[in-house]
Amino acid sequence: MAERTFLENVGNPYSINAIGSAKAWEVRHFRNDPTIPPLIYVIESNAGQQFLLGRETSGRPKFNMIRYIAKSFAELFFEQLSGKKLSQYIILRGAYPFDLQYAFGYAPPYDCLLLPTGFIKLQRVLNQEGTDWDIHAQNFIGEYQGDTWLIPDTAIASGSTIAYFLRNGFAHHRPKQVYVITACGSLEGIQRIYQECLKKNVELIPVFSQCIFQVSKVGNLPGLPLTDLSVISPGSITTKVLYEKAVRRYQGTRMCCVGDIGESLEDPVQYSIHTLWEMQLLGMDPKKENWNAWTVDVRGKEMKKKVNDFNPALTDYFNNLWR
Repeated sequence: MAERTFLENVGNPYSINAIGSAKAWEVRHFRNDPTIPPLIYVIESNAGQQFLLGRETSGRPKFNMIRYIAKSFAELFFEQLSGKKLSQYIILRGAYPFDLQYAFGYAPPYDCLLLPTGFIKLQRVLNQEGTDWDIHAQNFIGEYQGDTWLIPDTAIASGSTIAYFLRNGFAHHRPKQVYVITACGSLEGIQRIYQECLKKNVELIPVFSQCIFQVSKVGNLPGLPLTDLSVISPGSITTKVLYEKAVRRYQGTRMCCVGDIGESLEDPVQYSIHTLWEMQLLGMDPKKENWNAWTVDVRGKEMKKKVNDFNPALTDYFNNLWR
């Protein structure tokens, strides 16, 4: 078995914010692979770590974590971006929590002006073979402009939505560089996005939070078209400290660190039920879980009924919760 690669083995410290709560690593010429951008950044932050270790978190607390990951990016990269003609593009709905307006609003000129932003609604539909996503575009609101595009996205697995956006956007305006910033992103997704940039000779600079994930081919939850992003996956690259924390947090299983992001924000109860289901399928021990940390009180009688309606076998597995 190949020895695991940690961020300390492939990255060099790049910058740290004023209070030491966020740090950026620089990874150059990763694996000397021409399909991977020659420069990758990985941000470590308190919020980013809580996000990946907080599968039990949902609703407003999850939203706030994403917002503070965006703030860490602004703190570490604003000087690098200063003076450039910036435009931000939000791919709805998944990317809306990562809007950089709040994060950039602490520094001029964006303390007085809004960061130019375009919005586009894209819908992913699983293809007939069940092997990839087809993208269906809807209305674009905004203008294709600027030399540097900022594309924040909460989670990037296949990279299909951003690749689609760039392929169409470059036909209207070609920037010099594109920053793709993600709170939970896969290397495979970035590779797909990079191909679109290579075709048009546009520089791609990916900025990951905490971990360069290896995306699973098949999700943990049967019947749902969700791939999984787990720190434990052998190809995922993070710091040794976060890896060890993730092993303890997820009991050594390849638990997805985020689940369905949209569901976690908009339907915390259903998200919590799916999290319990994934724990059961992976054989995690309920006695080792800190149930006090859950945003949704999964120990209440009302929740027990909802879990039982969803899958009676789950009630049996977590029965001690409701005793």
